[in-house]
Formats: sequence, C-alpha cells, structure tokens
Amino acid sequence: MAADGARTWDEGCLSVPDCNEEVKRSQRVVVRCQNLEGETVEIAGEDLLSVALQHEIDHLDGVLFIDRLSPLKRRLIKKKLQKKEKEEKKV
Repeated sequence: MAADGARTWDEGCLSVPDCNEEVKRSQRVVVRCQNLEGETVEIAGEDLLSVALQHEIDHLDGVLFIDRLSPLKRRLIKKKLQKKEKEEKKV
C-alpha cells in the first residue's frame, strides 16, 4: 500500500458497537489486490475511500480502529464496553 498525506476521520465499527473516535489516517492510498479472477489490480482512494480501505486492511491484519487510539482513550472505551456488557447480562 502506498500512502500520502494525513487527515483525521471520525470512525466507528461494528466490531466495537456504539463507539466512534477520531483516528488519524493517510489522506490518499493506493492498494494493490486481486480481483475475483485472480488478476492484480490497483485501487486508489482519497478521503472517505482512503479511510475505508485502511480500516478494512487493518481488519485483515487483526487491528481494530481502537488500537490506533491513545492508551487512555482505549481504556475508556474498554470500560464503556464492559459496563454495557454487564448491563445486557442483567436483562
């Protein structure tokens, strides 16, 4: 992946429900991948498409958007999710 520039984007993810945070990402990327026919293709993205490509590539690498946050923000989110999980178990 080739990347250029930087921007901050408000991200969320189904893997971390009800949580959005600002994440710094590259503004433009070029991703090389294979299509369904096995041919190598390049996808260039800027702004939202760039963020989406980086977000999904992170998933392939086992990384969630919260892993890109400061340790303090990550701890706060984990506490929020644990509290929500306890509340849901009571119901």
